[in-house]
Amino acid sequence: MAKGDSMTIPWKAFQNEALDCLRALIRLDTTNPPGNERIAADYIADALAVHGVESVIRESAPTRASLIARHPGTDSSKGALLLSSHTDVVPVERSGWTREPFSGEIADGCVWGRGAIDMKSKCATDLVLMTALKRAGAKPDRDVIMAAVADEEAGSDYGAKFLVERHPELVRASYVLNEVGGFTIHLRNRRFYPIQIAEKGFVTIKMKVTAMPGHGSMPRSDTAISRIAELITKIVKTPMRKNVSPFMRKTLEELGVPVDSAGPLFQPMLANTVSPTILRAGYKDNVIPGEATIVLDGRTLPGEDPESFMAELREIVGPEPTFELIKTAPPAETSPDTPLFELIKETIEAADPGSRAIPWMIPGATDNKFYSKLGAACYGFSPVRLEPHMPFGSLYHGNDERLPIEGFNWGLKVYAEVVLKFLGIKFDEVFA
Repeated sequence: MAKGDSMTIPWKAFQNEALDCLRALIRLDTTNPPGNERIAADYIADALAVHGVESVIRESAPTRASLIARHPGTDSSKGALLLSSHTDVVPVERSGWTREPFSGEIADGCVWGRGAIDMKSKCATDLVLMTALKRAGAKPDRDVIMAAVADEEAGSDYGAKFLVERHPELVRASYVLNEVGGFTIHLRNRRFYPIQIAEKGFVTIKMKVTAMPGHGSMPRSDTAISRIAELITKIVKTPMRKNVSPFMRKTLEELGVPVDSAGPLFQPMLANTVSPTILRAGYKDNVIPGEATIVLDGRTLPGEDPESFMAELREIVGPEPTFELIKTAPPAETSPDTPLFELIKETIEAADPGSRAIPWMIPGATDNKFYSKLGAACYGFSPVRLEPHMPFGSLYHGNDERLPIEGFNWGLKVYAEVVLKFLGIKFDEVFA
């Protein structure tokens, strides 16, 4: 088909195209670190260019590339819709995988590989949807932007944060659709679809204790290692204070989950949390070290900041250890009282009759926290329908990451319906 021609696209062909793009993206090893996202940006740019869609690539450092493409709308008074994804993935432990993690293999009804869920599936969806708009000659009533960004898995300094701070004109939008939302939760014989409206911030701290060093042949009970071991035990055994936001209380009520007995799935959304992640001490096998450090991964609820978090942590560990703030990013929250959220809810519930779409907070972090600084209403929405046996949550950053193809195709249609309707475009103007 020539670049200037317009035609509707057979839906089955569109599904196959999205799956092919997902498999191609999985085969690109964009593990972060080091995060060579340039290879993904180049692939996406070439795929867009085939259909006459222009894009720009911005590198924050060599190979740390983010791609942005824009389809102009007809009404400049309407704020843009940003479709965002990240192209980097976390490392793999190959010994724990039963299939090649960068193969994009299809087996057991799933596409396998690192990034299948987190989050090259949405990147592929955004890519083919942008080309579909161009091929069909669709005229949205507002700009729609695609951003495929670097470095989300390591804090976004080289990706969304860089774009928001250095190139805000490329990603400024009124609404953002990003990752983590729209997947099936089976609970008490009912189906729910959480739509992310909030996410926790992060506060990464290095905590250090000191004591007299000494010779390993002269053991004693009071050392830097013994002191930090006691503090680690305090941290993991002392829950931080409960702080239930109004929307999470309402969500739990809708789920039929009592706040006071909410299980492990919900606990991280009801309090700040802290997890020890990296422990360091010693430099020689016969020397009792004079200091020991632990890196703490803190996650903060909306309304909290690094100072309030560290004050709460200090109550747990006492006055002795020193804190060094390594990095931080704020929490984010968007109201569900918007036309886009209502459209998402209506579309999900129509696509799976009897289900309920509910507002949700995620305990992790996404790039929404940066886009929200530009005034955008940000939602996590990458829909996929799941059967009860699918261990979806544990596959994020886990071994044998995979995505059910049937559920992916269901989500592809729901996502396309939401985006097109929000852009003022009828589904059958683009797809046949």
